[in-house]
Amino acid sequence: MRAGRLPIQQPLPMPATAATIPRVVIVGGGFTGVCAAVQLVRRSTGPLAITLVDPAEQPGRGMAYSTTDPDHRLNAPTFVHSMLADDAWHLSRWCAQQRIVAADPQALRADGGTYIRRSDFARYLGDTWQAHRQGWPSGATITSLRDTALGLSTAGAGRAVRTASGRDLPADQLLVATGHPAPRLPAAFATGLAAHPAVIENPLAHPQRLQAIPADARVLLLGSGLTALDVLSTLLRCGHRGPIDVVSRHGLRPRPQGPPPVAIQQALRGDPASLPPGLVLARLNGPVPAFLAAPAVSPDLRLWLRALRAQARQAQAAGGTWYTAFDDLRDAVWQLWPTLPPAHKRRFLRLLRPWYDVHRYRSAPQNEDIVRAAVADGRIRFRAARLQAVEAVAGPASGALAVRMTPRGDTAPTLQHVDALINCTGQDAAAGIALNPFLAALARAGWVRRDPSGIGIEVDADCRALAASGVAQPWLRVLGPPTLGSRGDAVGAMFIAAQIHRMLPDLLAQLGLASPPGA
Repeated sequence: MRAGRLPIQQPLPMPATAATIPRVVIVGGGFTGVCAAVQLVRRSTGPLAITLVDPAEQPGRGMAYSTTDPDHRLNAPTFVHSMLADDAWHLSRWCAQQRIVAADPQALRADGGTYIRRSDFARYLGDTWQAHRQGWPSGATITSLRDTALGLSTAGAGRAVRTASGRDLPADQLLVATGHPAPRLPAAFATGLAAHPAVIENPLAHPQRLQAIPADARVLLLGSGLTALDVLSTLLRCGHRGPIDVVSRHGLRPRPQGPPPVAIQQALRGDPASLPPGLVLARLNGPVPAFLAAPAVSPDLRLWLRALRAQARQAQAAGGTWYTAFDDLRDAVWQLWPTLPPAHKRRFLRLLRPWYDVHRYRSAPQNEDIVRAAVADGRIRFRAARLQAVEAVAGPASGALAVRMTPRGDTAPTLQHVDALINCTGQDAAAGIALNPFLAALARAGWVRRDPSGIGIEVDADCRALAASGVAQPWLRVLGPPTLGSRGDAVGAMFIAAQIHRMLPDLLAQLGLASPPGA
């Protein structure tokens, strides 16, 4: 039995008649939801009626991939963004068929890695989604319902997802794929400032407001992660010439992407088919790296950090880089994190997460080049400070904002006036349950509970949600970012696709179906 998997009673197989075709409802139509639907269609041996519920007009785009800005790119090469965990070259083949590099030559880097625009990735998701909706040999189908899930009805023996339009969607399996919650302003902002014309609470949702900022405006970005790099790229492309300050508590910036492994570089320059399609999945599903699995390295945050540093130093002494050691850790987090005591998890989130994130969520080379040049000529400053208060300014400076911050290492706050403030602090994962009406309804009814680290929903190794009683529910699965605190690094396309791939055999068994041989 896999670690973290709770025993449950297995159901009897269901005959695949029209009256009893298993019904799967997926709540959430971003990358996670669409990826789950596509993998379900491909791996089922019998008919499935899959319904995906999301208010967005086009499935697959979500918050990250709805952008049309040409400077907003995937922050990793195409071979780690496939929807199919067991086919690393699926996206690369689509790009070749669509002649993406011919239309966007900047996407291709000298090391062979291709960093496509997120708008092109959205097209890939849409095309793959459409190709799997009907006509698959198994008889599985996908229906898209543009609606909002509000709760779960349990009248009688069945369960049904209740939507805002009044529909009840029967579900033999319910998959929660709600993704990240929308960004919120930090508590330091005065009440009502989210509506202030100088404040942009969610820049990815309002690109037109970024483009409307006057070129000579004094701009402050709160947060220095990948969202900040997107915003900076947009401002610079639009010709912004005023001062831009990027402020975060530690003043850290995402590290640039390293080159792909040599074997992959050679394949990318030649024939990607020369490498096995399952190479990414095999790496993710492989054993925990030896430097973390040694008997002396028990599930202890300090010991893991010490082992990582030692491995990185060893790699650098041999002429390599820190990337190798860190990536070995990153790819095993889904196995390591669940073994860590809750107190250690909370300590990591409180103290180490900013450093982990800047090494884990790296910048696309194109964005790195844009921002690095602007930093070098003084147009952008990255600063470390703690935000104290943000207030609107009345009088002659009407429309501007007064921002009080305490620089790192100081005790006295400073006052700065800005013409525009852009929130780039990212998603508030800890608030995800309260901010999502469907998740909040599940929590109130006791169908889900918060994980011990406090930033998501608790699930087992097969993504089965734990009820308030602690019992794993085989009919209710939570996927992707909401499982971050429970299962580890369930963020990013290849990690989400791999999580779904690992979970599907148990889900299909619950429906009396099975994956086809070799799937």
